Amino acid sequence: MKLLILTSEYPNPNSTFDTPVVHYYAKEWVQQGHEVRVVHFRSVFPRFFYFFAKIFQTLLKKIFQTDFIPFVRLNKRVEFTHEDINIISQPIFKIFPHFKFFNSTIRKQAKIIYNDNLNKKFQPDVIISHFVNPQLPLITELKKYYPTVKTSLVLHENPKVISDLFGSNAKQLLNNLDYAGFRFDEMKNNFIRLFGERKNVFICPSGIPESYILSETPETKFRGNKISICFVGMLIPLKNIDILLEAVNLAFPDRNFTLEILGEGMLHEKISQKIVELDLGQCVTMLGKLSRDEVQKKMIEKDVFVMVSKPEAFGLVYVEAMSKGCITIGTIGQGIDGVIKHGENGFLCEARNVEALKNLLIEINHMSYEDKMLVANKAIETASLLTDSKVALDYLEKITINN
Repeated sequence: MKLLILTSEYPNPNSTFDTPVVHYYAKEWVQQGHEVRVVHFRSVFPRFFYFFAKIFQTLLKKIFQTDFIPFVRLNKRVEFTHEDINIISQPIFKIFPHFKFFNSTIRKQAKIIYNDNLNKKFQPDVIISHFVNPQLPLITELKKYYPTVKTSLVLHENPKVISDLFGSNAKQLLNNLDYAGFRFDEMKNNFIRLFGERKNVFICPSGIPESYILSETPETKFRGNKISICFVGMLIPLKNIDILLEAVNLAFPDRNFTLEILGEGMLHEKISQKIVELDLGQCVTMLGKLSRDEVQKKMIEKDVFVMVSKPEAFGLVYVEAMSKGCITIGTIGQGIDGVIKHGENGFLCEARNVEALKNLLIEINHMSYEDKMLVANKAIETASLLTDSKVALDYLEKITINN
């Protein structure tokens, strides 16, 4: 089967910030025998934007709550192959961040894709897309070239962005989709509340390499004199690391814990200051950014993983932590909510509720060794159902029904 993937996020030579989540699916589909082409769209803004971005970079980071503010106008197309996947990183003009693209731009991009496919003798059987903008209007335009090809769109963002961007045209654009996917249940429910019930909707979780999953929880877990906790992720506002620090400060007044923070980002200095203010310097260590494999080794050593981020489309790192037998605390109403069953294979907490997180940490710390092992083993069992190969196969089966 020939699969055409359209996405706004994909690892490419021009960026170190793009999430690899779509690549994990693509890589598995290639290994399953499918031919895959990826078109990755890189937004390019008017020249004045880059001039002002350099001057007001601190303000822009605060407004958009991200480290990634482009300072260089990368307006050249890049074509490359990675892990047997043909990838085109395509510049696409946008007037300003978070705006929709001009209709003329969408038509132009659709024609480019169609002509590229003709030149490569690539006739897609399915068009798979991720992220709303520009993929939703682009699918409508591509339907003119491929009227019988099934199309799908997986949302990674709040469904409200569809009506915000496209207004009265939103429902018409959605009607051109054959399948609509969502990273978690609450996102799907929000979509239905906004746009009504639809056929062919599905949940699209991410997976982890099978090699990451332990066969059982190591007996050394939960044996230390101090409970060991870790956080892994970008040091950005939505991760709520300040809440974690306040919670451990209250939960462990005797400082009978350790916390390792793995990651880098715009809040590094503020988090460092918070650690000093709360007098947590002897307990909390910031390790910076580690490779994915290095993170796995760290997690094996830890008892508890905490990330109460919001919004969080899914968060692969939760599943990675569960695969290592960590008692994992995620966020209520976010992507991991459909995976973690509170009190069974992990725990859930409100995003910015210090008191609730404090109480959870105290509860976990006071659990018996046997009860901790039950939760940890159940976590590993859950993670074993979410391998890259399994989720990719399930994903493709859902969007090729009757295809």
